[in-house]
Amino acid sequence: MKCNIMAPWYTIVRLTAFRGVFLPYLSRKLMSSKVSSLYPRLACNSQGTLTRIPFLRQILIPSGKRITYVIQMKCIHEGAGSESDSELEDAPEEILDLYNDPETFSYRQLLYPNSEHPLIKQLNDSTSVQDVFDFIREHKCDLGGQVVSQAVLVLWDLQKIFYKVKVMDYYQNSVVGSLLDPYDILNNYISEVSRHPDFEHLLQMVDEWNEDMSADAMTASLLYLNKMGVSQTHPVLQNLVARCESMLEDCGQRFPLTAMSRFAVAVHSRRGLWPVLISNKMLPCVLARIESCDNVEDFRLLTICLINICQLVTGSLLTIYKRKAEELADKGKITAHDARVISKAVRFLNYPHWSYYNGATIRKLLLIMKGNVSSVAPKDLISLHKIFQSQLEPADMAEEMHDAASQYLAQVEDERIASNPTVFQVTTDLLACMVSFSSPTQKLVLEKLAQHHVVGSSSSSLPTLFKILRHLKTSNVQLCDKFWSRTLRHMEEIPTEREDYKLFRVSHRYMHFNNNLGGTYRHYELEKQMIEWLWNEVKTGSAGVMPSKFARAAAFILAYGNIGQGKTAVAESTLTQMMHKLMDMAPQFSKLDCMYISRGLQIGAVLGYQKRAMTSQFLDVFRNIDTVMNNCTLEYLKDKEIALPDLNRMIKAYICRRGMHGTELFERLMQRYENFSGELCSRQLRDIANNLLSTNCLVPSILDQLVNYVLENGNHILGDTMVKLLYVCYSLGYMPTQAEKFFPVASSIISRDKERLQGLVLLNAAIALCFFHQLPEDLVHFIFTVSFLERLDEEVLNCYAKASYPTRIRHAMMQVNRAVCLDYPEADVPWFHEKYCEQITSLESPRQSSFRDDVYHSLVSVIGAENLVQTNKYSPYFYRIDFQVLLNKNEKPVTLRHQTDSNVTKLAVLLWDKTAYTNGVIQLCGEQQLKQRHLEMLGYRVIGINSSVWNSMYMAEQKTKTDYLKEQIWPSSTDSVLHHQKKS
Repeated sequence: MKCNIMAPWYTIVRLTAFRGVFLPYLSRKLMSSKVSSLYPRLACNSQGTLTRIPFLRQILIPSGKRITYVIQMKCIHEGAGSESDSELEDAPEEILDLYNDPETFSYRQLLYPNSEHPLIKQLNDSTSVQDVFDFIREHKCDLGGQVVSQAVLVLWDLQKIFYKVKVMDYYQNSVVGSLLDPYDILNNYISEVSRHPDFEHLLQMVDEWNEDMSADAMTASLLYLNKMGVSQTHPVLQNLVARCESMLEDCGQRFPLTAMSRFAVAVHSRRGLWPVLISNKMLPCVLARIESCDNVEDFRLLTICLINICQLVTGSLLTIYKRKAEELADKGKITAHDARVISKAVRFLNYPHWSYYNGATIRKLLLIMKGNVSSVAPKDLISLHKIFQSQLEPADMAEEMHDAASQYLAQVEDERIASNPTVFQVTTDLLACMVSFSSPTQKLVLEKLAQHHVVGSSSSSLPTLFKILRHLKTSNVQLCDKFWSRTLRHMEEIPTEREDYKLFRVSHRYMHFNNNLGGTYRHYELEKQMIEWLWNEVKTGSAGVMPSKFARAAAFILAYGNIGQGKTAVAESTLTQMMHKLMDMAPQFSKLDCMYISRGLQIGAVLGYQKRAMTSQFLDVFRNIDTVMNNCTLEYLKDKEIALPDLNRMIKAYICRRGMHGTELFERLMQRYENFSGELCSRQLRDIANNLLSTNCLVPSILDQLVNYVLENGNHILGDTMVKLLYVCYSLGYMPTQAEKFFPVASSIISRDKERLQGLVLLNAAIALCFFHQLPEDLVHFIFTVSFLERLDEEVLNCYAKASYPTRIRHAMMQVNRAVCLDYPEADVPWFHEKYCEQITSLESPRQSSFRDDVYHSLVSVIGAENLVQTNKYSPYFYRIDFQVLLNKNEKPVTLRHQTDSNVTKLAVLLWDKTAYTNGVIQLCGEQQLKQRHLEMLGYRVIGINSSVWNSMYMAEQKTKTDYLKEQIWPSSTDSVLHHQKKS
């Protein structure tokens, strides 16, 4: 007797073969009037007649134009939907390309392909769930381990087919689409099947026959029963786990890799300590099998195992795995056709705890895909892109990834498909792939696409949308408001979205988003609610006892808890409690924890300064935490070895907290930097460059290591990463040791990526190359064109930080224009910033300081009269000169009316304070060196006065200062003052 185990519209499809492709059918006898009204086009014409679904046939057997439909398959099981802190612990999901990868694969063929066993053949002919249940009851006396395990696989196969049919039907029927979410359909389907008494009977059969099952049959039953909603705490699954453990111990290396990978995935689907204890028994087997692995399939299975037991991976095991990956790549056994294998391998190697050590291997594996990226499935493209964004290389694949993502998005043209929840996440991920490699000229178009995705976003798509908006650096406040309001609403409406680690992720994203927009964007409602939720986690949750979680919560509260005008978003008692907890936990904070807290301090301090009001409570807390963080850093520095990523974090945290460079702690941090030796990657290269730029610290050994890395890796470096290094060298005025080799490579990479680089980035590259006399002619002609200038105007119009970015980009353009006119007159570029400079100089106020006044009075006493010393003058091309003195041919000071005389010498006296010099190795910064060079080209003799020398003890006497100035103006070869000045 047929059993109505669920509502008819959950009934599984029947299958029949047509032209070698399985086509779904629906049986009229399982249809009801309710379903017929919802699915009128699927209703059967007569009793016993089966009607095809024509739309599915169009997808599986396309005619003419090639169309790719991307569908997201999500396996719903216990724990699904709850993310983990680890990047390797996402909810399992599978994305299928139904045209490129038609469903020729069936789970029914997984264990016993082409089996002639009569019962297995009968099971494989099942076309509905009820067929499987009827089979189990009919043959309960004839069953064995093989047949029972096959029954589980057939049920799983039917489940997947059911879901795909419902998804495709969703595309066609707008009425059903407005009523049902396909995820709900699948979840309800699983719930109905798993609660049915016949399903419980199947579980009993699994329990009865598990000792008769092979390792593959046992692990497959364990995994797919779990995917079908059976909890791992269920006695039947617990017995399967115990049997698998026992067999794993008995068989050792003879335990099949296929079974081991399924066992690892099944165990991994549950969170907590239990999976770690179970996985511990796999480790020796995995280690032994890696050594003997000689084919890509075994390598894939081993990678799956390692992804799922990553908590147990040691440095030696990681080294063995890397060696094996490179060996298979070098022998050509891993090819471009193994995109999914490469995707899994680089995902494992990119695990945050050890990605720093694996850059070269990740790059080698990714480069296997070079030239073939367009052929990979959307899932693999998305995965490869995420790794690329983490490593920032190899850059020579960027264009391919962009084009492939664009093609996939273009193929999803049907609005009904593009807006479907099941495909929405995939299209959002593809948009992220495209945005990160796009040209600034595409910003407005991409912004409109992003707005569409924000409006239709689900909670699962919000992390990707965050990355898209960060890349776009949009000035559209309404779009930002929509995104964060939607984020807040999802968290308010869905309790699982307020789990502690999800709160920390949202707080982390918001802090970065706010920083990315120059600190100008605020969503006060979200800030207030997040502070409330986070503090509740501290009071009642694990964040109150776990330092890593407390650090994330405290960082956000410190950043946004101070409203200003004597008000705060947190009570004074809360601040006091937070301070006490922080001091208690300080010895347990990791370097990353200190980074989070320091970032919170920085944001809070900046916002407090902008509002010109910080409450006394917050001010006291900030001072105390600053001291605590410094003490933590001193403790870290006691370690003999500090990995480069940790050292970068420590220095960045120090910069966030203090911004001061003359302290003993800063000196010790820089010493560790200088003594560093180890593997580099583009990500670390950029972090080092940012730290050196922020601290204005010249460390030649580090810069030479960065340059050597560029020379070794050439075109694998992204253009903006190259500009960052180049601009640091310019800013610090440092000529690299291998300059002759470095600059051609740098110029080549920048020219390659010039269309994708932001205007300001490209202008920074040009000024840096000008400084080193390395600006290529083609880049000059690219910048000084009407199209590029229009592009800059559009960038300024749509920039994200209206208060600062337009000024920065216009000033940079002026600097490039001036440098090209002076250093490359043969380029015939006109000087077109005269009016701009006049406007800027008219707004500048006279500079005042005790150092300036002292030099002025001393200079007047040496020259003899105030009218002979001109102040705040501007050279041609508008370099500001603190004091100008004119000498005639007899070297006598003359007034300004003689400045056009042919024999007049122009002296430019420049005042250089501490900011004009680098830290570490002390020398003039690049900007000052370039100014001096250009003034000399314009006919000035430059006299630079160092504030540290001027205010030194040796120069305390006024006579010494006047003698020093005389020597600078009228130099002699025997004066002792110059000797002492140089010594100082």
